[in-house]
Amino acid sequence: MRRRTALGGLFAGALLTPRASALAGLLRVNRRPSDTFTLPNGLQAVVLPSSRAPIVTQVLVYKVGSADETFGKTGIAHFLEHMMFKGTGVLAPTEFSRTIARNGGRDNAFTGFDMTGYHQTIVSDRLELVMRMEADRMVNLRILDGELRPERQVVLEERRMRVDNVPSEMLDEAVREQLFGLHKPYAMPTAGYADDVKKLGVNDLSAFYRRFYAPNNAVLIVAGDTTAAAVQKLAEKYYGPIPSRRVAPRQRPAEGGTDLPQRVIRADERVPEPRWNRDYLAPSYRTGETRHAHALMVLTRLFGGSETSRLSRALVAQDKIALSATSGYGPTALGLTTFEIAVQPARGRSVAEVETAVGDQMKRVLDGGVTAEEVERAQNQLLASAIYSQDSLASGPRLYGNALSTGGSIAELDNWPQAIAAVRPDDVVAAARHVWRDEGAVTSMLTPAGGWK
Repeated sequence: MRRRTALGGLFAGALLTPRASALAGLLRVNRRPSDTFTLPNGLQAVVLPSSRAPIVTQVLVYKVGSADETFGKTGIAHFLEHMMFKGTGVLAPTEFSRTIARNGGRDNAFTGFDMTGYHQTIVSDRLELVMRMEADRMVNLRILDGELRPERQVVLEERRMRVDNVPSEMLDEAVREQLFGLHKPYAMPTAGYADDVKKLGVNDLSAFYRRFYAPNNAVLIVAGDTTAAAVQKLAEKYYGPIPSRRVAPRQRPAEGGTDLPQRVIRADERVPEPRWNRDYLAPSYRTGETRHAHALMVLTRLFGGSETSRLSRALVAQDKIALSATSGYGPTALGLTTFEIAVQPARGRSVAEVETAVGDQMKRVLDGGVTAEEVERAQNQLLASAIYSQDSLASGPRLYGNALSTGGSIAELDNWPQAIAAVRPDDVVAAARHVWRDEGAVTSMLTPAGGWK
Protein backbone atom coordinates (compact mmCIF):
# COMPACT_ATOMS: atom_id res chain seq x y z
CA MET A 1 0.00 0.00 0.00
CA ARG A 2 1.38 3.43 0.86
CA ARG A 3 5.05 3.90 1.60
CA ARG A 4 6.56 6.98 3.18
CA THR A 5 10.21 7.68 2.69
CA ALA A 6 12.27 6.89 5.76
CA LEU A 7 15.02 9.22 4.62
CA GLY A 8 13.25 12.51 4.03
CA GLY A 9 15.58 15.44 4.61
CA LEU A 10 18.64 13.38 5.41
CA PHE A 11 21.57 14.38 3.27
CA ALA A 12 25.12 14.56 4.34
CA GLY A 13 26.16 16.62 7.30
CA ALA A 14 29.30 17.59 9.13
CA LEU A 15 31.82 14.90 9.99
CA LEU A 16 30.41 12.96 12.89
CA THR A 17 32.49 12.83 16.01
CA PRO A 18 31.31 10.37 18.69
CA ARG A 19 30.34 12.31 21.79
CA ALA A 20 30.02 9.32 24.10
CA SER A 21 30.90 5.66 24.21
CA ALA A 22 27.40 4.79 23.02
CA LEU A 23 28.22 6.44 19.69
CA ALA A 24 31.53 4.67 19.18
CA GLY A 25 30.01 2.29 16.63
CA LEU A 26 28.25 4.90 14.50
CA LEU A 27 29.21 5.52 10.90
CA ARG A 28 30.98 8.74 10.02
CA VAL A 29 29.33 10.88 7.37
CA ASN A 30 31.32 13.61 5.66
CA ARG A 31 29.51 16.75 4.60
CA ARG A 32 28.54 16.57 0.95
CA PRO A 33 30.30 19.28 -1.09
CA SER A 34 27.75 21.94 -1.94
CA ASP A 35 27.54 25.62 -2.69
CA THR A 36 24.57 27.91 -2.44
CA PHE A 37 23.70 31.42 -3.55
CA THR A 38 20.58 33.56 -3.83
CA LEU A 39 19.88 35.89 -6.74
CA PRO A 40 18.62 39.44 -6.09
CA ASN A 41 15.15 38.37 -7.26
CA GLY A 42 15.00 35.75 -4.48
CA LEU A 43 15.79 32.56 -6.40
CA GLN A 44 17.71 30.24 -4.10
CA ALA A 45 20.24 27.98 -5.82
CA VAL A 46 22.20 24.94 -4.66
CA VAL A 47 25.08 23.38 -6.57
CA LEU A 48 26.14 19.78 -5.87
CA PRO A 49 29.30 19.22 -7.93
CA SER A 50 30.32 15.71 -9.00
CA SER A 51 32.78 14.81 -11.74
CA ARG A 52 31.95 11.10 -11.90
CA ALA A 53 30.29 11.49 -15.31
CA PRO A 54 30.05 14.37 -17.82
CA ILE A 55 26.37 14.99 -17.09
CA VAL A 56 24.30 17.39 -15.03
CA THR A 57 20.84 17.34 -13.52
CA GLN A 58 18.87 20.57 -13.15
CA VAL A 59 15.90 20.51 -10.77
CA LEU A 60 13.66 23.54 -10.35
CA VAL A 61 11.28 23.19 -7.42
CA TYR A 62 8.39 25.55 -6.81
CA LYS A 63 7.10 25.98 -3.27
CA VAL A 64 3.57 24.99 -4.17
CA GLY A 65 1.70 21.72 -4.31
CA SER A 66 -1.75 20.25 -4.13
CA ALA A 67 -2.08 21.20 -0.45
CA ASP A 68 -2.13 24.85 -1.58
CA GLU A 69 -5.36 24.29 -3.51
CA THR A 70 -8.89 24.98 -2.34
CA PHE A 71 -11.73 22.51 -2.24
CA GLY A 72 -13.67 22.69 -5.49
CA LYS A 73 -10.53 23.37 -7.51
CA THR A 74 -8.43 20.36 -6.63
CA GLY A 75 -5.93 18.99 -9.13
CA ILE A 76 -4.89 22.41 -10.36
CA ALA A 77 -1.22 22.09 -9.32
CA HIS A 78 -0.88 18.79 -11.18
CA PHE A 79 -2.80 20.06 -14.21
CA LEU A 80 -0.51 23.10 -14.40
CA GLU A 81 2.52 20.79 -14.24
CA HIS A 82 1.24 19.19 -17.46
CA MET A 83 0.56 22.56 -19.10
CA MET A 84 4.13 23.68 -18.42
CA PHE A 85 5.13 21.54 -21.40
CA LYS A 86 2.60 23.17 -23.75
CA GLY A 87 4.68 26.04 -24.97
CA THR A 88 5.70 29.65 -24.46
CA GLY A 89 6.13 32.60 -26.75
CA VAL A 90 9.44 31.03 -27.79
CA LEU A 91 8.83 27.28 -27.60
CA ALA A 92 6.04 25.44 -29.38
CA PRO A 93 3.95 22.84 -27.53
CA THR A 94 6.05 19.74 -26.60
CA GLU A 95 9.18 21.45 -28.01
CA PHE A 96 10.74 21.62 -24.55
CA SER A 97 10.98 17.84 -24.17
CA ARG A 98 11.74 17.23 -27.84
CA THR A 99 14.69 19.61 -27.66
CA ILE A 100 16.12 17.85 -24.63
CA ALA A 101 15.67 14.45 -26.28
CA ARG A 102 17.44 15.64 -29.44
CA ASN A 103 20.38 16.63 -27.26
CA GLY A 104 20.56 13.21 -25.63
CA GLY A 105 18.87 14.17 -22.38
CA ARG A 106 15.70 13.28 -20.53
CA ASP A 107 13.23 15.31 -18.54
CA ASN A 108 10.15 14.94 -16.38
CA ALA A 109 8.16 16.62 -13.61
CA PHE A 110 6.30 15.76 -10.42
CA THR A 111 3.66 17.22 -8.15
CA GLY A 112 3.46 16.58 -4.42
CA PHE A 113 1.43 17.98 -1.56
CA ASP A 114 3.96 20.75 -0.81
CA MET A 115 6.08 21.12 -3.95
CA THR A 116 6.12 20.87 -7.74
CA GLY A 117 9.35 20.04 -9.50
CA TYR A 118 10.77 19.99 -13.02
CA HIS A 119 14.01 18.17 -13.80
CA GLN A 120 16.32 17.48 -16.71
CA THR A 121 19.42 15.32 -17.00
CA ILE A 122 21.73 16.05 -19.90
CA VAL A 123 25.36 16.20 -20.94
CA SER A 124 27.08 18.94 -18.97
CA ASP A 125 27.82 21.26 -21.89
CA ARG A 126 24.05 21.52 -22.50
CA LEU A 127 23.29 22.98 -19.07
CA GLU A 128 22.85 26.44 -20.59
CA LEU A 129 20.24 25.04 -22.98
CA VAL A 130 18.04 23.54 -20.27
CA MET A 131 18.45 26.53 -17.98
CA ARG A 132 17.41 28.91 -20.74
CA MET A 133 14.29 26.88 -21.51
CA GLU A 134 13.34 26.40 -17.86
CA ALA A 135 13.70 30.10 -17.15
CA ASP A 136 11.60 30.89 -20.21
CA ARG A 137 8.64 28.87 -19.00
CA MET A 138 8.90 30.30 -15.50
CA VAL A 139 7.62 33.60 -16.85
CA ASN A 140 6.38 33.15 -20.44
CA LEU A 141 4.07 30.12 -20.27
CA ARG A 142 1.10 30.28 -22.66
CA ILE A 143 -2.01 28.51 -21.38
CA LEU A 144 -4.37 28.22 -24.33
CA ASP A 145 -7.76 26.55 -24.45
CA GLY A 146 -6.76 24.59 -27.55
CA GLU A 147 -3.98 22.91 -25.58
CA LEU A 148 -5.82 22.72 -22.26
CA ARG A 149 -8.86 20.75 -23.45
CA PRO A 150 -6.99 17.70 -24.83
CA GLU A 151 -4.53 17.76 -21.93
CA ARG A 152 -7.43 17.61 -19.50
CA GLN A 153 -8.23 14.17 -20.88
CA VAL A 154 -4.62 13.13 -20.32
CA VAL A 155 -4.80 14.31 -16.70
CA LEU A 156 -8.10 12.52 -16.12
CA GLU A 157 -6.78 9.33 -17.69
CA GLU A 158 -3.73 9.51 -15.45
CA ARG A 159 -6.03 9.69 -12.44
CA ARG A 160 -8.07 6.74 -13.70
CA MET A 161 -4.94 4.69 -14.29
CA ARG A 162 -3.04 5.56 -11.10
CA VAL A 163 -5.88 6.07 -8.63
CA ASP A 164 -9.31 4.89 -9.72
CA ASN A 165 -7.96 1.58 -11.04
CA VAL A 166 -5.73 0.98 -8.00
CA PRO A 167 -7.77 -0.12 -4.96
CA SER A 168 -4.99 0.74 -2.52
CA GLU A 169 -4.88 4.32 -3.82
CA MET A 170 -8.64 4.67 -3.47
CA LEU A 171 -8.34 3.46 0.10
CA ASP A 172 -5.49 5.91 0.69
CA GLU A 173 -7.74 8.80 -0.34
CA ALA A 174 -10.40 7.67 2.13
CA VAL A 175 -7.83 7.30 4.91
CA ARG A 176 -6.37 10.76 4.36
CA GLU A 177 -9.85 12.32 4.42
CA GLN A 178 -10.40 10.80 7.86
CA LEU A 179 -6.91 11.42 9.20
CA PHE A 180 -6.50 15.03 8.11
CA GLY A 181 -10.15 16.09 7.88
CA LEU A 182 -12.45 16.28 4.87
CA HIS A 183 -11.60 19.11 2.45
CA LYS A 184 -8.40 19.95 4.35
CA PRO A 185 -5.06 20.41 2.49
CA TYR A 186 -3.51 16.96 2.97
CA ALA A 187 -6.86 15.20 2.61
CA MET A 188 -7.40 16.35 -0.96
CA PRO A 189 -5.67 14.10 -3.54
CA THR A 190 -2.71 15.37 -5.53
CA ALA A 191 -4.40 14.14 -8.71
CA GLY A 192 -7.50 16.11 -7.76
CA TYR A 193 -11.09 14.95 -7.71
CA ALA A 194 -12.26 14.13 -11.24
CA ASP A 195 -15.28 16.44 -11.06
CA ASP A 196 -13.01 19.36 -10.14
CA VAL A 197 -10.50 18.67 -12.92
CA LYS A 198 -13.33 18.59 -15.47
CA LYS A 199 -14.26 22.17 -14.55
CA LEU A 200 -10.80 23.77 -14.45
CA GLY A 201 -10.26 26.34 -17.18
CA VAL A 202 -7.62 28.65 -18.61
CA ASN A 203 -8.34 31.38 -16.07
CA ASP A 204 -7.97 28.98 -13.14
CA LEU A 205 -4.60 27.67 -14.26
CA SER A 206 -3.33 31.09 -15.32
CA ALA A 207 -4.18 32.59 -11.93
CA PHE A 208 -2.46 29.72 -10.10
CA TYR A 209 0.61 30.13 -12.33
CA ARG A 210 0.83 33.87 -11.69
CA ARG A 211 0.30 33.37 -7.97
CA PHE A 212 3.00 30.79 -7.32
CA TYR A 213 5.45 30.56 -10.23
CA ALA A 214 8.02 33.21 -9.36
CA PRO A 215 11.78 33.11 -8.76
CA ASN A 216 11.40 34.04 -5.10
CA ASN A 217 9.10 31.02 -4.68
CA ALA A 218 11.50 28.54 -6.25
CA VAL A 219 14.67 26.61 -5.52
CA LEU A 220 17.17 25.70 -8.25
CA ILE A 221 19.34 22.64 -7.66
CA VAL A 222 22.07 21.67 -10.12
CA ALA A 223 24.03 18.47 -9.55
CA GLY A 224 26.81 16.90 -11.58
CA ASP A 225 29.78 17.90 -13.68
CA THR A 226 29.81 21.65 -13.17
CA THR A 227 30.95 24.33 -10.73
CA ALA A 228 29.20 26.85 -8.54
CA ALA A 229 30.73 29.69 -10.52
CA ALA A 230 29.45 28.31 -13.83
CA VAL A 231 25.96 27.73 -12.47
CA GLN A 232 25.78 31.18 -10.91
CA LYS A 233 26.84 32.82 -14.15
CA LEU A 234 24.13 31.01 -16.10
CA ALA A 235 21.51 31.56 -13.40
CA GLU A 236 22.19 35.29 -13.35
CA LYS A 237 21.87 35.39 -17.13
CA TYR A 238 18.62 33.44 -17.49
CA TYR A 239 16.79 33.50 -14.16
CA GLY A 240 18.18 36.81 -12.93
CA PRO A 241 16.08 39.13 -15.16
CA ILE A 242 12.79 37.57 -14.02
CA PRO A 243 11.15 39.90 -11.49
CA SER A 244 10.11 38.64 -8.10
CA ARG A 245 6.47 38.62 -7.16
CA ARG A 246 4.66 38.82 -3.84
CA VAL A 247 3.72 35.33 -2.66
CA ALA A 248 1.47 34.97 0.36
CA PRO A 249 2.70 32.72 3.20
CA ARG A 250 1.43 29.17 3.01
CA GLN A 251 -0.87 27.84 5.69
CA ARG A 252 -1.24 24.28 6.98
CA PRO A 253 -3.53 23.08 9.78
CA ALA A 254 -1.80 22.15 13.02
CA GLU A 255 -4.39 19.49 13.78
CA GLY A 256 -5.91 16.52 12.02
CA GLY A 257 -9.41 15.22 11.52
CA THR A 258 -12.07 15.05 14.20
CA ASP A 259 -13.72 11.98 15.69
CA LEU A 260 -10.60 9.85 15.61
CA PRO A 261 -9.89 6.97 15.83
CA GLN A 262 -11.59 5.73 12.71
CA ARG A 263 -11.65 2.46 10.79
CA VAL A 264 -11.88 2.38 6.99
CA ILE A 265 -12.49 -0.78 4.96
CA ARG A 266 -12.43 -1.17 1.19
CA ALA A 267 -13.47 -4.46 -0.39
CA ASP A 268 -12.64 -4.88 -4.08
CA GLU A 269 -12.74 -7.83 -6.45
CA ARG A 270 -9.36 -6.76 -7.85
CA VAL A 271 -7.66 -7.38 -4.49
CA PRO A 272 -6.20 -10.91 -4.24
CA GLU A 273 -5.06 -10.80 -0.60
CA PRO A 274 -5.98 -8.55 2.33
CA ARG A 275 -3.76 -5.83 3.73
CA TRP A 276 -3.89 -4.03 7.07
CA ASN A 277 -2.65 -0.51 7.82
CA ARG A 278 -2.67 1.93 10.67
CA ASP A 279 -1.80 5.58 10.10
CA TYR A 280 -1.07 7.99 12.94
CA LEU A 281 -0.88 11.76 12.74
CA ALA A 282 2.72 12.73 13.41
CA PRO A 283 4.82 15.88 13.68
CA SER A 284 7.07 16.86 10.81
CA TYR A 285 10.21 18.97 10.84
CA ARG A 286 7.96 22.06 10.57
CA THR A 287 4.66 21.40 12.38
CA GLY A 288 3.61 19.83 15.66
CA GLU A 289 6.03 18.58 18.32
CA THR A 290 8.97 18.84 15.96
CA ARG A 291 11.46 17.76 18.62
CA HIS A 292 10.31 14.18 18.03
CA ALA A 293 11.02 14.12 14.28
CA HIS A 294 14.53 12.63 14.33
CA ALA A 295 13.59 10.11 17.00
CA LEU A 296 10.62 9.06 14.86
CA MET A 297 12.99 8.36 11.98
CA VAL A 298 15.00 6.07 14.24
CA LEU A 299 11.78 4.52 15.56
CA THR A 300 10.41 3.67 12.13
CA ARG A 301 13.72 2.10 11.16
CA LEU A 302 14.06 -0.14 14.21
CA PHE A 303 10.33 -0.94 14.42
CA GLY A 304 9.55 -1.79 10.79
CA GLY A 305 12.22 -0.47 8.47
CA SER A 306 13.82 -3.72 7.34
CA GLU A 307 13.63 -7.51 7.54
CA THR A 308 15.64 -7.34 10.76
CA SER A 309 13.28 -4.85 12.41
CA ARG A 310 11.00 -5.75 15.30
CA LEU A 311 7.80 -6.13 13.29
CA SER A 312 9.33 -8.30 10.62
CA ARG A 313 11.18 -10.55 13.06
CA ALA A 314 8.12 -11.08 15.25
CA LEU A 315 5.26 -11.26 12.74
CA VAL A 316 7.04 -12.72 9.71
CA ALA A 317 10.03 -14.76 10.85
CA GLN A 318 8.86 -16.02 14.25
CA ASP A 319 5.08 -16.25 14.42
CA LYS A 320 4.33 -16.56 10.66
CA ILE A 321 1.38 -14.20 11.04
CA ALA A 322 2.42 -11.98 8.15
CA LEU A 323 4.16 -12.11 4.80
CA SER A 324 5.47 -8.59 5.39
CA ALA A 325 5.29 -6.06 8.22
CA THR A 326 6.74 -2.57 7.86
CA SER A 327 6.54 0.98 9.12
CA GLY A 328 7.19 4.33 7.47
CA TYR A 329 7.52 8.00 8.33
CA GLY A 330 8.31 11.08 6.23
CA PRO A 331 9.13 14.26 8.17
CA THR A 332 9.58 16.80 5.36
CA ALA A 333 5.94 17.89 5.06
CA LEU A 334 5.18 21.56 5.63
CA GLY A 335 2.30 20.53 7.89
CA LEU A 336 1.62 17.42 9.91
CA THR A 337 2.64 14.07 8.46
CA THR A 338 1.95 10.39 9.15
CA PHE A 339 3.55 7.41 10.82
CA GLU A 340 2.35 4.26 9.07
CA ILE A 341 2.33 0.60 10.07
CA ALA A 342 1.52 -1.85 7.27
CA VAL A 343 0.99 -5.60 7.38
CA GLN A 344 0.28 -8.15 4.67
CA PRO A 345 -1.15 -11.08 6.63
CA ALA A 346 -0.25 -14.69 5.94
CA ARG A 347 -3.03 -16.80 4.45
CA GLY A 348 -5.57 -17.85 7.03
CA ARG A 349 -4.60 -15.27 9.63
CA SER A 350 -7.37 -13.09 11.05
CA VAL A 351 -7.71 -9.37 11.66
CA ALA A 352 -7.64 -10.00 15.39
CA GLU A 353 -4.38 -11.94 15.16
CA VAL A 354 -2.70 -9.18 13.18
CA GLU A 355 -3.90 -6.39 15.45
CA THR A 356 -2.97 -8.29 18.59
CA ALA A 357 0.52 -9.04 17.27
CA VAL A 358 1.13 -5.44 16.18
CA GLY A 359 -0.26 -4.13 19.45
CA ASP A 360 2.05 -6.40 21.42
CA GLN A 361 5.11 -5.08 19.60
CA MET A 362 3.97 -1.49 20.08
CA LYS A 363 3.42 -2.08 23.79
CA ARG A 364 6.98 -3.35 24.17
CA VAL A 365 8.23 -0.02 22.81
CA LEU A 366 5.77 2.08 24.80
CA ASP A 367 6.76 0.28 27.99
CA GLY A 368 10.33 1.44 27.47
CA GLY A 369 11.77 -1.72 25.97
CA VAL A 370 14.14 -0.02 23.51
CA THR A 371 17.83 -0.89 23.74
CA ALA A 372 20.86 1.22 22.93
CA GLU A 373 22.08 -1.51 20.56
CA GLU A 374 19.01 -1.48 18.34
CA VAL A 375 18.93 2.32 18.31
CA GLU A 376 22.55 2.34 17.17
CA ARG A 377 21.78 -0.23 14.48
CA ALA A 378 18.90 1.89 13.19
CA GLN A 379 21.07 5.01 13.24
CA ASN A 380 23.75 3.26 11.21
CA GLN A 381 21.19 2.17 8.63
CA LEU A 382 20.01 5.76 8.26
CA LEU A 383 23.55 7.13 8.12
CA ALA A 384 24.56 4.53 5.53
CA SER A 385 21.66 5.62 3.37
CA ALA A 386 22.91 9.20 3.67
CA ILE A 387 26.30 8.10 2.39
CA TYR A 388 24.84 6.19 -0.56
CA SER A 389 22.59 9.08 -1.53
CA GLN A 390 25.61 11.28 -2.16
CA ASP A 391 26.36 9.31 -5.34
CA SER A 392 22.94 9.88 -6.89
CA LEU A 393 22.10 12.68 -9.30
CA ALA A 394 18.43 11.89 -8.73
CA SER A 395 17.89 11.46 -5.00
CA GLY A 396 20.39 14.15 -3.97
CA PRO A 397 18.69 17.13 -5.66
CA ARG A 398 15.25 15.78 -4.72
CA LEU A 399 16.20 15.72 -1.04
CA TYR A 400 17.44 19.29 -1.17
CA GLY A 401 14.28 20.31 -2.99
CA ASN A 402 12.06 18.61 -0.41
CA ALA A 403 13.79 20.33 2.47
CA LEU A 404 14.21 23.82 1.04
CA SER A 405 10.67 23.99 -0.36
CA THR A 406 9.16 23.29 3.05
CA GLY A 407 11.08 25.75 5.17
CA GLY A 408 14.30 23.82 5.75
CA SER A 409 17.82 25.15 5.41
CA ILE A 410 21.22 24.02 4.19
CA ALA A 411 22.44 24.07 7.80
CA GLU A 412 19.71 21.62 8.82
CA LEU A 413 20.64 19.32 5.98
CA ASP A 414 24.30 19.52 6.95
CA ASN A 415 23.48 18.76 10.58
CA TRP A 416 21.06 15.91 9.87
CA PRO A 417 23.55 13.09 10.62
CA GLN A 418 24.46 14.70 13.93
CA ALA A 419 20.79 14.98 14.86
CA ILE A 420 20.23 11.30 14.06
CA ALA A 421 23.35 10.33 16.02
CA ALA A 422 22.12 12.24 19.05
CA VAL A 423 18.90 10.18 19.40
CA ARG A 424 18.80 8.01 22.52
CA PRO A 425 16.49 5.14 23.52
CA ASP A 426 14.47 7.42 25.82
CA ASP A 427 13.91 9.79 22.88
CA VAL A 428 12.54 6.94 20.78
CA VAL A 429 10.14 5.87 23.53
CA ALA A 430 8.97 9.45 24.07
CA ALA A 431 8.34 9.88 20.34
CA ALA A 432 6.34 6.64 20.20
CA ARG A 433 4.23 7.69 23.18
CA HIS A 434 3.51 11.04 21.55
CA VAL A 435 2.43 9.59 18.19
CA TRP A 436 0.94 6.16 18.92
CA ARG A 437 -2.32 7.45 20.36
CA ASP A 438 -5.85 6.37 19.44
CA GLU A 439 -7.03 9.95 19.04
CA GLY A 440 -4.65 10.37 16.11
CA ALA A 441 -5.17 7.06 14.30
CA VAL A 442 -6.97 5.60 11.30
CA THR A 443 -6.93 1.82 10.84
CA SER A 444 -7.63 0.65 7.30
CA MET A 445 -8.12 -2.68 5.60
CA LEU A 446 -8.00 -3.55 1.92
CA THR A 447 -9.77 -6.85 1.29
CA PRO A 448 -11.03 -9.06 -1.53
CA ALA A 449 -14.68 -8.61 -2.53
CA GLY A 450 -15.76 -11.30 -0.06
CA GLY A 451 -14.03 -9.60 2.83
CA TRP A 452 -11.20 -10.80 5.04
CA LYS A 453 -11.74 -14.48 5.74
